Amino acid sequence: MAIPLNLLMTLAWLLGLLLSPEALALQGNLAGRYGLAFLMPLVGALMLHGMNIFMESFLIVPTHQKTVFASFGASLRSLIALPAVAVSLATAALVTSGFVFNETFVYWFPNFGFAALLLAVLLALNLAGPRIATIAQILMTATALIGLTVLTLAGAFGDQTDVAAVSTVDVQLDIKGFALGAVALLGYDLIRYLAADLDRRRAQHYMFIAILFGGLLVWAWNSTVLAHVSTTRLADTSIPHILAAKAVMGPNGRILMGLVVIAGSLAAVNLLFRTVTLMMVGLVKNGAMPATVGVAPSRPWLPPVVLSGLTGLLMTAGFAGSDWLDITLRAGLILWLVSLGLDHLSPPL
Repeated sequence: MAIPLNLLMTLAWLLGLLLSPEALALQGNLAGRYGLAFLMPLVGALMLHGMNIFMESFLIVPTHQKTVFASFGASLRSLIALPAVAVSLATAALVTSGFVFNETFVYWFPNFGFAALLLAVLLALNLAGPRIATIAQILMTATALIGLTVLTLAGAFGDQTDVAAVSTVDVQLDIKGFALGAVALLGYDLIRYLAADLDRRRAQHYMFIAILFGGLLVWAWNSTVLAHVSTTRLADTSIPHILAAKAVMGPNGRILMGLVVIAGSLAAVNLLFRTVTLMMVGLVKNGAMPATVGVAPSRPWLPPVVLSGLTGLLMTAGFAGSDWLDITLRAGLILWLVSLGLDHLSPPL
């Protein structure tokens, strides 16, 4: 029996990527690079994604009437971008969680052992079925959101540095800044897989709420970050969120951010594993991919097993933290953005 997807459940899925440690680091680097001017790329990204939601054709156009470019964009997204992002982000995020757990909570526990444990938990959740995966997603997203909200409020009402000095940083906005802003809000469009039967108007409302809430969260947290950490440090580090948490609440902030990182990693990877699984099931249903054992619509097990296996392989091979993995993740996110644009580039056949 299908799980009813109300707003709370849908948002718990759609906000998953926004809470990953990679997204928090990207947002912190954006704030460090442009100072308070990071709001311009953020507003530009909200407008871009808002237009995409308003014009989104996948909600109403039958498969056989898809455009040439839209079909190519769907293939790009389904066969390259999403699997690449899923495996590379899972590898980076889970290993990051392992290091955070080792350094913040239990120093004697092996960091890669904890990352492998999280991967096993995520695989079990995805094999257990959609209801269990959704309940877990709500808990993980809520934990990360509550932790980040507490840190934001503590930073906003605590002792701050001179915000005016930060706002006068001499920066020149460029295409990279707007690309970073656009990438920071990705994830809302995955509703096409997570709630394929949702009517157009409600799906649009859910996506609009997701990007507005996400944009508000990015603005609130990174404005707080800029009030406590210099732009130079934010731009040059891979852990701006952890530096900010320490500056805001000291040791307690470090612990709270540790919980945010672990819960956010689980939420992001669970979202991507679930999305790729539903995507492959949809390809089989539409006849775009031959039926394969383990991709049955009732209980598909092959996609999460393959994704988990590839992630475990990259962890074992030591790719976590490598330039190659970072390039793969960013390339997958860029291809994801490109595929959204291709959805609108030509008239129906």
